[in-house]
Amino acid sequence: MNGNGTHDIEDLIGKYLSGEASVDEQQSVEYWRNQSAVNQKYFEHLKLIYENSKLTDYSYDVDAAWQKVYKKINRGKTRQLFPTVIWRIAASVLLISVISYLVYWQFLSFDRESFTSETVVSTHKLPDNTEVILNRNSTAEVIYHERKKSGIIKLKGEATIKINHEENKKWLVMVDDLLIRDIGTTFNVKAYPDQNLVEVSVTEGEVQFYSKEDKGLILQAGESGIYDKTTRTFSRSTASPNVQSYHTLVFTFDDVDLKTIIDQLSLVYNRKITLTENLYPCRLTVEFNQENLETILAIIEETLNLTVNDTGNEIIISGEGCP
Repeated sequence: MNGNGTHDIEDLIGKYLSGEASVDEQQSVEYWRNQSAVNQKYFEHLKLIYENSKLTDYSYDVDAAWQKVYKKINRGKTRQLFPTVIWRIAASVLLISVISYLVYWQFLSFDRESFTSETVVSTHKLPDNTEVILNRNSTAEVIYHERKKSGIIKLKGEATIKINHEENKKWLVMVDDLLIRDIGTTFNVKAYPDQNLVEVSVTEGEVQFYSKEDKGLILQAGESGIYDKTTRTFSRSTASPNVQSYHTLVFTFDDVDLKTIIDQLSLVYNRKITLTENLYPCRLTVEFNQENLETILAIIEETLNLTVNDTGNEIIISGEGCP
């Protein structure tokens, strides 16, 4: 094919198809298309190849693609404008050029990072200052396109995600087939593979929590959305004030039963804590702000007149019960 100014037509078509062409470049492609019916047919079929290709698939069959283009362009014609060999070379060069351009701009221009948190809570800053705080036994794969200010976080486990509001910035969190679309916010996602429920709790702003088959929920600050994997349904509730306690170490308990309190402390501080059954109904209103576990248990012990015994392997809490 002939060149077009300082750009050859292959590069121009690649940019045109991916939406990267300037106004002048678009006009150049349009002019080339209008020069002949052959050019127009060629463009249309290359466009079809592009629209049906998957950029994440590295297996491209140039010969098969050329055969489709060549047969469709020449179907019903009594005269060929170019010899077969020239068509083959031209189609192959153009297809490789288009694919190379698209792979570069739509795939290789992404930043990819993977984070794993096994035994400790970890905090990770992304290129646009978005913050991902991973709870223990959690992983996050991040794909970010700086030029387009868009990204995807594939999560397994639990994480708090803080995204500063910025015009045109787009983030999507994926948990298997579930999607959480950010609308400039801070939210927590709890999605352990071995648990039946996926929970999204919003601290600031709002998010859309949905799936490919269900429009789901729009959640505001203070709300929690729960997805049941068995029934494949969404439900809404009030978010727990302690949803981020695993990394803030801030707890607010307002007339909460002792069993719930101890279970949460056990998870956050990663210690086995056993509460005798007669103490389950005891209730407590208290706040803790970044205290260590020993201090928290001492306050509970003093408040409810209990006995706390740390054996090393576990902590046992006992007492006469509550009135």
